[in-house]
Amino acid sequence: MIIAIDEKDLKRMINQQVDERLKKSKEPVYCGEWLKLRKEIDKYCHDYEDRNNNRSFQTLQNFIYSAIKFVTGVSYLTDMTDTKAMIAREVFESLAEKREQMKWMN
Repeated sequence: MIIAIDEKDLKRMINQQVDERLKKSKEPVYCGEWLKLRKEIDKYCHDYEDRNNNRSFQTLQNFIYSAIKFVTGVSYLTDMTDTKAMIAREVFESLAEKREQMKWMN
């Protein structure tokens, strides 16, 4: 069976596919709750960068992200959901609290 498509229909089909791909590429990669938490983690790491112990921003951030990934079971942060982001917030707040306690002990 041969189906004939005229040039007008072909252009319309191509434009439709391009529009769908563009729409999909504009969708956010991360969930909203994670974006908020990520900004807080970023600020925390910049504020508490520990140069005395050779702990850079990146090192602190990696420690926190690794703990969050471990607890939530997320391999990639793009897989984070709003529900898991709430758990991630608890992990981050707990780590920050423990770190403050250690500062007072030293």
